[in-house]
Amino acid sequence: MLYNYLKTNIKNMKCQCDENCIENLDELLKTIDEKYTPCKECSKKTFKKAMPLRKQIKLEKLTTQYERCPTCNKRHIDVVMAHVLKIMIENEQIIKTASIRKAAMPLITPAIELTQPPYLPERSLVIITPQIDLKTSQQIYEQVPEIKAVIKGDINQTLGIKDENTQKHNYQLMSGCPIRCDIQKTDKGYIPIYKDQSKLHIEYAKSNNEKIEQISQILTNYENPKIIDAMCGPGTLGIYALKNNAQKVLFNDINSDSTNTTQINLKINNITDNYEIMNENILDLPNLVDEKYDIGFIDAFPGIDVDKYVNCLKKICNEVIII
Repeated sequence: MLYNYLKTNIKNMKCQCDENCIENLDELLKTIDEKYTPCKECSKKTFKKAMPLRKQIKLEKLTTQYERCPTCNKRHIDVVMAHVLKIMIENEQIIKTASIRKAAMPLITPAIELTQPPYLPERSLVIITPQIDLKTSQQIYEQVPEIKAVIKGDINQTLGIKDENTQKHNYQLMSGCPIRCDIQKTDKGYIPIYKDQSKLHIEYAKSNNEKIEQISQILTNYENPKIIDAMCGPGTLGIYALKNNAQKVLFNDINSDSTNTTQINLKINNITDNYEIMNENILDLPNLVDEKYDIGFIDAFPGIDVDKYVNCLKKICNEVIII
């Protein structure tokens, strides 16, 4: 679990790859504005994402140094993904006529909302693909310096635990380190959220986050509310509430990977008190919580019937909000 292999010293938190993959907010923000910006010497080479790669370039040209900037050492994300696809084609992991779009889902880290495609430094991209073997994934990690991790999984399948009646579903880490960070911009400042991307659902950093905007509006009706974030995931919504005007937040999730990750993200966001963490079935909370809360958040996976969760939280919350 994420919590087990992270150091508790926030100044030097390390993950399983023994690198400083986890930084506090101040360190993250020092370089984030320029992290994915090209310098004047960067190549403007791109590829058409829906066209077969072989129709755009001879695959042998795609090497570690292809279109790499001699000044800042970055490459356009299209070039990086073309390099990944070339290795997959050569190892017969994908059809020879495949396009970049079919290779894998690319997720930058740390991620922040961008206005243009990123130019990638080393170990800044996690990719998720449904079909890949260990040999190919290791080659990608070793030959494409921008790749931080190769994860095998179907993005159409829900990560984690959907509800109390389903088993936990994780993707498979094939190579590298799966720890990612999404930096969420809010009206209360930036909120970095770390997670093991092979275990927790994908989120996207964006300036207009509908869920956070919904919570922000709800909180205007209260002075200092006590809140239950009943399906907290990595802790994003509850952390925002604490940075806003929440007196206390009870973070709960049936998935221990989520609650362990929430603990880390609270530390990263310099939150040291006014919270409690529980790893329980939401339906059991009325028997475990001995105080009344003002608001209960329910942020369930798509397609889950939440009526029973709403009725359950109403026993211990004055208001229940479906996010």
